Amino acid sequence: MGAYNVRTLTYKNQTQVRFFKKPIEFDKKKVRANERKKKTEEERTQFDIDLSIRQSMHRTKDKIWNICLANDWEYFVTFTFNPKIVNSEDYDDCSAKMSKWLMNAKQICAPDLKYCLVPEFHSDKKKFHFHALMSNLGDIQLVDSGRRKDKGTKVIYNIANYRLGFSTAIPVNKDSDSQGKIVGYMLKYITKDLATLTQGKKRYWYTRTNCEKPLIDTYLIESDALEDFTEALENDKTYRLSLIHI
Repeated sequence: MGAYNVRTLTYKNQTQVRFFKKPIEFDKKKVRANERKKKTEEERTQFDIDLSIRQSMHRTKDKIWNICLANDWEYFVTFTFNPKIVNSEDYDDCSAKMSKWLMNAKQICAPDLKYCLVPEFHSDKKKFHFHALMSNLGDIQLVDSGRRKDKGTKVIYNIANYRLGFSTAIPVNKDSDSQGKIVGYMLKYITKDLATLTQGKKRYWYTRTNCEKPLIDTYLIESDALEDFTEALENDKTYRLSLIHI
C-alpha cells in the first residue's frame, strides 16, 4: 500500500504537519500489530506490557486531540461525583453513570448535543471525575454559580440537570489558541496510571453523529524536496501551521 514520511491533519482553522524521520510503511504497521497480538499472556514480558500501555495511551491522546481540534466548542465542563450516588473510586461505576447521564441529556434536553469527554484520575490515586468540551446544550439548564473567571469576564455556571455530583461549565473562547490550551489540559490527565487502570475499557466519549474529524493526507517526499514542501505550506496563509518532527 506504499509509505509516507509526511502527514497533514487539517482542523477547523489550522493544519498540523508531522514529519517522520523514517518512512511509515502501511503494511509493516499491520504486520507489527499482528505479531503483538499473537503473543500469549505467558509470553509477554514486562517490557511488552509497558510498551503496549504507552502506545495505547498515545493513541488515545491522539484521537482526543483530533476530535477536539476539529470541532467548535461552547463550554468546558467538569463533572464530579457524589459518593452517596456514585462510587467515585470505581471506574466502571463512574463510566456507566456518566454514559447514562449523557444519553438521557441528549434524548431529553439536547438532541443536537455535541461533546468530547475524558476521565481524570485524581492525584490521590483513588477517585475519578470527568472533563468535557460541549456544544449545542439545548435545554440543559445552566445556572450562574456566582463565581467568575478571567478577571470577572466569564461566568462559571453549574449544570442544574446534573445530579450525580458537582459540575461547572465555563464558556470557551472561539480562538484556536484558547481551545488548544483546554485540550492540552484535558490530555495532561491521560496518564500511564489511567491507561493501566483502564486497559480494555473506554477512555473517551464523543458524539459520533455530529463530531467532525480532521482531514488527513499523507505524502512520501524525498529529503531534498522537504524544505520546498515546508516553505510552500508556511507561505499558505489560509491556515495556521504547526510543524512536528517525529
